[in-house]
Amino acid sequence: MTFDDFLMPETLSADADARREPDAADFEFECAMLSLGKLPVILCIGSDRVTGDCLGPIVGQLLVEHGVNAFVYGTLDRPVTALNLKDAVRHIKSAHGDKKVLAIDSSVGRFSDIGKIRVAFGSIAPGSADGKKLPKVGDVSVTATVTDPQKTPLSAVRLGTVYSLALQIANRIIGCLQ
Repeated sequence: MTFDDFLMPETLSADADARREPDAADFEFECAMLSLGKLPVILCIGSDRVTGDCLGPIVGQLLVEHGVNAFVYGTLDRPVTALNLKDAVRHIKSAHGDKKVLAIDSSVGRFSDIGKIRVAFGSIAPGSADGKKLPKVGDVSVTATVTDPQKTPLSAVRLGTVYSLALQIANRIIGCLQ
């Protein structure tokens, strides 16, 4: 194995995302973002202690570091997890009752779906794959499939996979909010 084997493929680099042609998924993402209005609330859900579950906090961290024009909840320093999600939702409703919420979370699925980013109008149910009963959140949701739990548990997902997906999501949000 040579050093070149460890270089990030061009399709996963930040520059490659800017060079590729827009497609239907880009249009869907932009429409979803536009539906949120000005200064949306972005709720990035997940734990920084489980690699496969840290997609949300990484996206939140990237957005905050970029200074995105939105209210961002859930970063690596202050993650929104199953333990504090209800409090976060209560705070968001109190502080931003008139704002729409974009919810971001990792998901599990079939092996063939790993790496897919999905945008949907409507809420998501965080923790449902683990049987957790948490409140549904979001007016618009973005999820990325990080693993097939039959093959790899969330705790063993490669950080590079999660970071690449988080970077793609953050870059799309940044592009839409500029």
